[in-house]
Amino acid sequence: MELREACRAAGIGVVVTSDHVGPPRLHRAVPALYARLVISLGAPIEVRYDGHVHHMPAVVAGLMRPGIATPTLTLRSNQPTVYVELSPLTLHRLTGVPPSAVDAGGIDADVLLPWVGWARAELATHPVQQRAWLMRVRLLEQLERANRIAASHDALASLRFIASSGGRVSVTELARHAHLSPRHLRHVMRHELGIGPKFAARVARLGTAVRRASEGADSWAQVAADSGYSDQSHLVREFTELMRTTPSGWLAEESRNLQGWRQPAP
Repeated sequence: MELREACRAAGIGVVVTSDHVGPPRLHRAVPALYARLVISLGAPIEVRYDGHVHHMPAVVAGLMRPGIATPTLTLRSNQPTVYVELSPLTLHRLTGVPPSAVDAGGIDADVLLPWVGWARAELATHPVQQRAWLMRVRLLEQLERANRIAASHDALASLRFIASSGGRVSVTELARHAHLSPRHLRHVMRHELGIGPKFAARVARLGTAVRRASEGADSWAQVAADSGYSDQSHLVREFTELMRTTPSGWLAEESRNLQGWRQPAP
């Protein structure tokens, strides 16, 4: 099986390397229904979340929580990083900790994943173009050694359904699909994942809007309509609550990372 295909089957998504050039700047994490592993091959990563600032050589971050905006990372020159997206189930298998115990602010990866220390040293000795490949190989090796876990199929399947719909699914429809009552569905998702279906749908919908905007759009009203919002004001409120910025503010911050982007009209 080809390496990328094997990774996808194992719940390992995007794996990329980056190296910021220029003065330090803040990067806001995009709302998403997957976990992240970020490894610095230079200075520790500065993470700002829920009023606190932490410095970690590598961080494992889980799902967002209601009432707390996405974390921001400070990008610095000469700080090469490896970034990995993981499904909640894969996070659970790698760490042995349920997703409900790891929020978006993250935990020092050296605490949850003892092998990350030597992996970081190994990655630093390889050329930049080989690091993503090596990271994929090491993750698959760790998953092969991981113990089987007892996870809620209903919670994980419902989260995938929400993600695939872009957040455009009601709790009633989701519960019917899972053959559960809405109340029981909320319980199993909060117990397993730390969030309920309604909040998960909000995260998925805003993630869809962010991707739509980064691809280029004629207007923010069009982004809102394409992403399932009632109007542009609704989109702005969700950006403000979940990311602590406006749509235009976020796009201006991330413009250098987006290829061929253009600012949508007001």
